Amino acid sequence: MSDERTSTQSAVPVHFDHYCDYPGCMKWGAFGKERGHGITEWRCAEHLAADYWDGRSNPRTPGT
Repeated sequence: MSDERTSTQSAVPVHFDHYCDYPGCMKWGAFGKERGHGITEWRCAEHLAADYWDGRSNPRTPGT
């Protein structure tokens, strides 16, 4: 018999709530932008940072 206890269930997924970092906004911050040193700025669609799409294709702008 073993003293080792093992779980038959998988680990619970981790979920973090990210709200928009724009002052006064309490909407869901679905768009994260890494700002360096482990800091991520989260914004809603309405308050996206001007540089969010830099280096990425923007689905809202055809041909980019």
